[in-house]
Amino acid sequence: MRKSWIAYPSRAFNRDRSHSGRALRLLVLGLALLYASPSKGQQGAESGANQEGASGPSDDGLNRTTLSGDWGGERTRLEKAGINLRAHFLTESAANPIGGKSQTTRHTQQVDFGADIDLGRLIDISGGRVQITFTDRVGRSLSADAIGNQFAVQQLYGAGQNFRLAELNYQQNLFADKLIVDLGWSPVGDHFASLPVLCDFQNGFICGHLNGMTINSGAQNFPTGQWGARITVNPKKEFYVSTGIFKVNPNASDSDKGFDLSFQGTGVFVPVELGWLTGREMQGTYKVGAYYNSSPTPDVFTDVNGNPAGLTGEPFATRNGRSGVYAMADQWIHRRRTQGPEPRRGLRIGAVAGLGDRATATFRYFLAGGGVYQGTFKHRDHDFVSLLVAHAHYNDRLTRYQEDRNVVAPGTVGIQHYENILEADYNAQIARWFSFRPNLQYVLNPGAPETFRTHLSLVCIRV
Repeated sequence: MRKSWIAYPSRAFNRDRSHSGRALRLLVLGLALLYASPSKGQQGAESGANQEGASGPSDDGLNRTTLSGDWGGERTRLEKAGINLRAHFLTESAANPIGGKSQTTRHTQQVDFGADIDLGRLIDISGGRVQITFTDRVGRSLSADAIGNQFAVQQLYGAGQNFRLAELNYQQNLFADKLIVDLGWSPVGDHFASLPVLCDFQNGFICGHLNGMTINSGAQNFPTGQWGARITVNPKKEFYVSTGIFKVNPNASDSDKGFDLSFQGTGVFVPVELGWLTGREMQGTYKVGAYYNSSPTPDVFTDVNGNPAGLTGEPFATRNGRSGVYAMADQWIHRRRTQGPEPRRGLRIGAVAGLGDRATATFRYFLAGGGVYQGTFKHRDHDFVSLLVAHAHYNDRLTRYQEDRNVVAPGTVGIQHYENILEADYNAQIARWFSFRPNLQYVLNPGAPETFRTHLSLVCIRV
């Protein structure tokens, strides 16, 4: 998930081999190192803990909050003026010693940088904020090259593997923050169907707008933006209702669309979400939501004449849109205060469930649950260990279509029933701005199980 005003990543690949492309990426990496903010792992582990100034309690490399420090006080001056510059550099490597179509190793990486501008401080527009984020991705996907599974084992792969504008939006808080309006260019996954605790994993199943829901709904996840507007009403501090309307462009994540901000599209995406925030010491977040995408969408089984498309070979019937529902929750169930007000050691758990419509959804339903325990050993208050279990069940009508195709032309398509994922991570927080996270993943029935071995083990590292 992505919290407001903090950039979180997501996933695809197409390496730019030109000299200009290499020069651009070196420039982007340099900016990221210059502005480098606390690592996402740290942000996820602290879950909103109060952070110190840019240079931290000490200006030595390991204790400062950011890699590049306070720039002689300039960063603090900018923040006081309402300008918060941020950047992150993340890498993910993965190898599959067992299972898959072949055994190999792949690496992908992302640089993101941008600014959060508080217009109240900068030009006295109370409650106004501007957010801008650029991303650059390079690398290759183990899932695409060697596994063939649906949910990428490296979440940083995708969205064209290019340099792109991820976010450019304006937010206005009104009536003592009881009404919040967002306008501009941003991914739907920034705002709906996401939880912070579910981003402490490398697999792409669960971070941000859930991958199964993204496939079913046609919405976009970070860093692929789309034009839209969102309204959130907070009648009470612990309760909110949010809805929006976003332009749907199925090609927005293509490698040549990084700065294509046109209004081309096939329809509109309308989500609705209700949320409940509980507790002080033992905080929890509970959400239910639904969505509708008005774009014409092919049926997964029936042809244009109302017959089984797998047997007739005729084009699929077209449905007027698609829809789905979801529910999610996370809850602290154990907290233990250490010296000082923060951080707190403890255990936080979360779960999600989603249902796609029977006519068009690739996945009829999906489920996931997991937990994060922060404070693993003595003097390791910011380290955490996390565990994820996930299941996605393919639409039975899609499976019937595949079975019918194999009756007509044996062996032409794989028969898809479900994909299961297990992941265990250990995040070592070396410095406030640097984390190292080895993890193990186990995938059961990756992709179309008839085509290769159905069990897969992976060894992965995220930095």
